[in-house]
Amino acid sequence: MICPFCHQEIPDTASACPLCGEVIPEDYIRRFTGRRPRSQTWRGRHRWLFSTIIMLLSLTLVFAAGMMVYYFIQDYQINRTYTRGELAPQVTEITLSDERPGHAILFYGEDGDSIFIPELNTTYPISGGVARVAMADGLWFDNATIEETENAIVTLNPRLMKKGTEVVNLPQITMDIAAPLSPLTVISPSEETTTVYTTLMPLTFRVVPGSTVLINGTDASDQVDRNGDITYNVNVYPIGDNTFSILVKTPNHRETRRDVVYYREQMDIEISLDSTSFTSSSTSTMKVTGTTEPDSVIVVDTDHVDGSVEVNHETGKFSFIAAFSTIGDNTVRFHAEREGCRNAVISFTVNYVPSLNEYSRKAWKMDYEQLSKLYSSWKGRIFLCKGTIWDVFTEGDTQYVVMDVSTDGAQQQLVVLENESGIAKPERGVIYDAYADVDGRKEYKSVNYPLLVCRYMDEAK
Repeated sequence: MICPFCHQEIPDTASACPLCGEVIPEDYIRRFTGRRPRSQTWRGRHRWLFSTIIMLLSLTLVFAAGMMVYYFIQDYQINRTYTRGELAPQVTEITLSDERPGHAILFYGEDGDSIFIPELNTTYPISGGVARVAMADGLWFDNATIEETENAIVTLNPRLMKKGTEVVNLPQITMDIAAPLSPLTVISPSEETTTVYTTLMPLTFRVVPGSTVLINGTDASDQVDRNGDITYNVNVYPIGDNTFSILVKTPNHRETRRDVVYYREQMDIEISLDSTSFTSSSTSTMKVTGTTEPDSVIVVDTDHVDGSVEVNHETGKFSFIAAFSTIGDNTVRFHAEREGCRNAVISFTVNYVPSLNEYSRKAWKMDYEQLSKLYSSWKGRIFLCKGTIWDVFTEGDTQYVVMDVSTDGAQQQLVVLENESGIAKPERGVIYDAYADVDGRKEYKSVNYPLLVCRYMDEAK
């Protein structure tokens, strides 16, 4: 093609003369070459569109990559904070107020936020920096199959609900939960085998309300009160061992069976205590009544009120007033005599604990320094122990509570309390008032501390 301006030969594809720099008219190019100028092609006319699309795609990819990095970092930080950091939830095994086994999870966060557990469909507010989730282990088991189920793997997907609308998915929590047993607490008798001297004795125990209760195959479920307590009277015969089997089935729990034995010896002289005789007393004396053979003589071998022994030689009814000099267990022993027969001896224990009003009136103010030195000579002396529960542990059937009785930020002063109060398990970290009498010393973590028997305990006000 010839440039119309400088008349020099130039490439047919040129839109401007490379020699003189003039722009070649479009109609000139079309006439001499038959080619449409680049600016008139579809690509030429929409070149800006391609550029815009490419730019938008590039920005989108950069934004997506940035968001992926942001969420990756955020998820990593959340996972680290809530798995091994300062906000990591704490999972513990607990016993619920109705004695069912369960698990508790402590979540930490800011007041006003809350924790939502989808599997429980429940929201738990964070207060004081903590949200506590408590759940019964039986929630995760089916009543029809639990007897064949050993355990359940439970996975929870907690969510942190911020004050606004933000929702943060927290790391999963997985728990391996053993199939729970139906709660059964036998209150009386306190031992598996108990020697008795009466024809009628109570079985007293506690279950979860709504449980099925069988005693030697007899359904006693209707005798369970709203608190889960039941007292079932049984006949005890002078044949030696009288065995009673208690079977309890709580919904979504495995069956629990407990056998208790009342032992009643067969004697040469028939003798039995009335069913109204008690094994505990809040007064320092107690009237003991029973029945023996009419021509027998009753002799009381332990402390009793002089002149209180009475025997009706027509009916065999007898009575006397036992006296208690020791707070706690006191032995009451007496026997029936008849010529030509072996004496029929009865011995039982009465737990004497004065009423709270009387007991507390005798309490001394805590003197830890002197108590640590004079625990032997002060045995039986009553003290008011006020302090924070440091630890709770059990040895056999005895529960011990370790309390710090120091005051005003003084050096720690620990006492060990044998828990005979009505509180089943005091909570660690909580301040209690406890009335207790000195019993000696008790080793705790290789150190000996004053030991007291706690008769009454309650949270400090």
